[in-house]
Amino acid sequence: MRILIADDEPELLELLKLSLLKEDWIIDTVDDEKEAKTYLDAYTYQIFIVDRTFHGKDCVRDLISYGKHKNSLMGILVLSALGNIDEKVQGLEYGADDYMEKPFDIKELRARLIALSRRYVPKIKIFENIEIDGYAKKIKKSGDEILLSSNEQKLFFYLLERGGVVSRDEIMDALYDNPQNITSNSIDELIGRIRRKLNPSIIKTIKTRGYMIAI
Repeated sequence: MRILIADDEPELLELLKLSLLKEDWIIDTVDDEKEAKTYLDAYTYQIFIVDRTFHGKDCVRDLISYGKHKNSLMGILVLSALGNIDEKVQGLEYGADDYMEKPFDIKELRARLIALSRRYVPKIKIFENIEIDGYAKKIKKSGDEILLSSNEQKLFFYLLERGGVVSRDEIMDALYDNPQNITSNSIDELIGRIRRKLNPSIIKTIKTRGYMIAI
C-alpha cells in the first residue's frame, strides 16, 4: 500500500514515516499544498493523510477534492489540531473518509489506516476453481492456499482493488518506492509468474493500455 502524508510539521512527518514504514507500506511525505498535488499527479495512492491547515492556511477542501479527482478509490484521512465537532463534521463533508485529532496515538492511526484501506478491498471472489479473499489477502486454488511472493501479492491485490484497466506506470507507482528504477519488463515478469501459479486467464492484457483482473 502506498500512502501520501501532507503536513507542515517536519518532526511529525519524520515520526509518521518511521512508524508506518514498519508495516511494509510505501510512505511519501510533503510539507506544502503544491508539493502534495505534485505527488498526487505523479503516483497512485491508496491512502492520503492530510493536515487541515498548511502554514496557517486552510486548504484541506481543495486537497481532498484534488485527491478524489485523481483517484476516487483513494481513502482520505484528515489529521488536525482542529478537533471540535464542527471542524470534524466539516472535514467529512468536504469528502474525507476519516478525521483524527492531534495529538494522537500511532497505534490508533495505524488501525484506522488498515480499516480505511479495507473499505476499498473486494470481499471474497471466485474465479473458476480459485477463491480470493480480499480482506485476508489469501488465495486458494482447488482448496489449497497459493503462496505468492511479496511483489506478486502486492501486484495482484492492487489490480483487484483498482478494478478495470491499470497501466504499467500506475502499477510501478503503486508498488515501488522508486518506480523510475523499475522496467516495464519487471511488471510483465510478475504478471507471468502470477498467471502460472493461478490461471493464465485470470489477468488480461489490454493492448497498449495495461492489465486487468478478469473476474
